Amino acid sequence: MRDLAELADARLALDPERTIAALAGAFALWRAPGSEQRSRLAREHGVFSPEMIDFGVEAALEGWTASALERLRARELSGIFSAPRVTSVWLAGSIPPAAFSAIALPLLAGSAVYAKPSAADPVSARLFAESLRALDPGVAAAVRIGSDPKALDEADAVVAQGGDETIASIRSRVPPARPFLGYGHKLSLAVIGADVDPATAARSLALDVALWDGRGCLSPAWALVCDSPRGRAAEVAHALASALEELEDRLPRGRLETSEFAELLELRARAAVRDGTRLELAAGASSWTVVLESSEARPPAGTLRFVSVIPVADADAASRFIAPLAPHLSCVGHAGWGANLSRLAALAVAAGASRLCPLGRMQLPPLDWNHDGQGPLRPLVRWLDLES
Repeated sequence: MRDLAELADARLALDPERTIAALAGAFALWRAPGSEQRSRLAREHGVFSPEMIDFGVEAALEGWTASALERLRARELSGIFSAPRVTSVWLAGSIPPAAFSAIALPLLAGSAVYAKPSAADPVSARLFAESLRALDPGVAAAVRIGSDPKALDEADAVVAQGGDETIASIRSRVPPARPFLGYGHKLSLAVIGADVDPATAARSLALDVALWDGRGCLSPAWALVCDSPRGRAAEVAHALASALEELEDRLPRGRLETSEFAELLELRARAAVRDGTRLELAAGASSWTVVLESSEARPPAGTLRFVSVIPVADADAASRFIAPLAPHLSCVGHAGWGANLSRLAALAVAAGASRLCPLGRMQLPPLDWNHDGQGPLRPLVRWLDLES
């Protein structure tokens, strides 16, 4: 591929200091007050409301600074290594910061990037590449946005996002000796302990449910609530409904495809006929749904601002719910665990989670998180052990 050959040549400009300066500058442009980049994305994206784009991108990139990039590179790339000349990045989903980081991380490792945008979001990758070009054309020359499937066969490394079947299909095309990072189907949940005010926990949880309209692997699919004293889960559910209603004005939901609207209607219909459930719905609209389930129920995973609140008696009951989620569990959001947080951490890591964070931060991962349990840079490069 001619594109890959040109990218391999452009990679020579990627010395660490220059790359970090360009990436940090681009992130700063995107999170700046009144950012023109966010405004363009809001106009062109088409999935999320302009308010969601404006708030979500600024919040996500808050800690994506030069010092964060320097720390990540020092942590992951200490030693003698060779970076891939070109990394092929196959994007999925519609959440803009996920596209930004997928392009930025191979660059930080010293690799040029050929990125294929997702069908759901053909805009974010292109606009991020343009913001790099405005700051440093030399670094930006090491990024190409395209859709040629030959990039999977000819790139020196591959990063892929998508469903498990998609990841398996892409993996089958990558030779065994070539670095491959596949990020398949994942889901997350919130767990609320006894040591927090229900209304306080609900406000933080509401942001996690509403942000990016409940799309993506970091959105809470369920909320487990310690129901002690009895009725506490109902308090959380009611407060969550109120908080989601308040967020509707600040972060209105974007458009739904016909299939998504049908999925939402089916989730509501199934919840309505389950024994012991109580539904709270947005007034006159379908923008959010809170379902208070019976004790220790196991309803389908929520999505699109639909969330089930499930009463649990204690940590053991929470463990029984969490354990079967392996190997698809990504993030556990927590509140009210106090001195028992280490117990929750043990439950989460045993179920395959790679992140345990406070409620209100679930959809705002740091740039250096160990996505799916592995570092974002180290698996991309080839290492040399020097023995004397």
